[in-house]
Amino acid sequence: QESIMDEIALKLGKSPLEIRRINILHTGSLTATGHKLEHHDVNLTRVLNTAAGKTAFAKSWKYNLRKNDHYSHTITDEDYILSEDKFSGHANHMRKGIGLAVSLRGCSLGAEGIDAAAAYFSLQNDGSAYLLSGLAENGQGMRTTYTIIAAEILGIDTENINYLDMDTGYIADSGPTVASRATLMGGSAVKDAAEIVRKRLENVLRIKWNLSGKQKLIFRKNAVSVAGNAHRISMPDLCRLAYQNGVDMAAIGWYSGPKVEWDEKSGQGPAYFTYVYGCQVAEVCVNMITGEVYVDRITAVHDPGKVINLFGAQGQVYGGVTQGAGYGLWEEISNNEGFIRELNFDQLLIPTSKDIGEIVPIFVEGKDSHGPWGAKSLGEPTLELTAAAIGNAIRNATGKRFFNLPLNLEEIILGRKLYPQDNIRGSSK
Repeated sequence: QESIMDEIALKLGKSPLEIRRINILHTGSLTATGHKLEHHDVNLTRVLNTAAGKTAFAKSWKYNLRKNDHYSHTITDEDYILSEDKFSGHANHMRKGIGLAVSLRGCSLGAEGIDAAAAYFSLQNDGSAYLLSGLAENGQGMRTTYTIIAAEILGIDTENINYLDMDTGYIADSGPTVASRATLMGGSAVKDAAEIVRKRLENVLRIKWNLSGKQKLIFRKNAVSVAGNAHRISMPDLCRLAYQNGVDMAAIGWYSGPKVEWDEKSGQGPAYFTYVYGCQVAEVCVNMITGEVYVDRITAVHDPGKVINLFGAQGQVYGGVTQGAGYGLWEEISNNEGFIRELNFDQLLIPTSKDIGEIVPIFVEGKDSHGPWGAKSLGEPTLELTAAAIGNAIRNATGKRFFNLPLNLEEIILGRKLYPQDNIRGSSK
């Protein structure tokens, strides 16, 4: 779709940025499923403008278009010598390109399934805590994010929270850990559980200190105090006090996503209750002799709602972009008589840190009514834009549109299925 948007732009004599600004989704827009985007933080315009501004996209795209001039240059012996330095400003066979891709993505399962999650939170007498979720940690940093959420509610250190291994024998099944739903669904359940325990502790202190309902209790730095008052108690002392008064300091939190329904036959209706928005800009260098593509920089601008775990969010971008680049440039599965040829990683090219240039993560935080403090999704959106952005950057560099992934050197140099109409005509191109 994002490749088509670039081709439409060229047909109309416009830049990729212009065509997207004309057709961009905003508050009140209808999605492809007929869902009217009425929630207040449809941030795709902000995301797009941020990405374009940080990369000087409009200027760079037009400059590359003029400079490359569709490559009538004849390759010389000197070019082969210069090809040793892929960044040489004198190598006429090296072409710079810039491309972008934008997306909206539905959060969580939406109309596809039952969307709910559970969490268990338990404070101990010494002020430490146990935390358990019905969603699984797959390496995406979910445990850290959940721990931060619980620690924020109770004002305790994350080091004081012990995260337990997920077991649906101990906690309600919370559905699959897919669809980038962990922070939105499971995080909301953790927040709910911690808030239940906090309210019980607040009631203990209001009785002890004879406070009115209007006086605000502040949970911070492993202690609780009263705004505008000298009262203060450490969290361990408060936990012991609550225990002595027979207060339950454990709770199960539950979060059920807003109900959405759509017509499966027509594909129309509100498929998701909220969305996230992203734009990635790829800057590449293409060797017109060898067909090699070098990823100089990926600027990844995303609206994940509220960012709870900054390092984790940045890690999602680094991992997602790298995976997306692998999908777009190197990873290829082929078959022979129905059997896959690439049986191991020694035959499947996957990117390493040396294969990707600079990755710049930028977050445009929205204000959503769903999720913990408005936090939504991030994992998959970081992956799904990269290959499209790289493909459009290669188009800007080479003047040609390629229709197959990965865009490896065989694709670019040999032009496998370069144009769909060639196959219709029976061409061997």
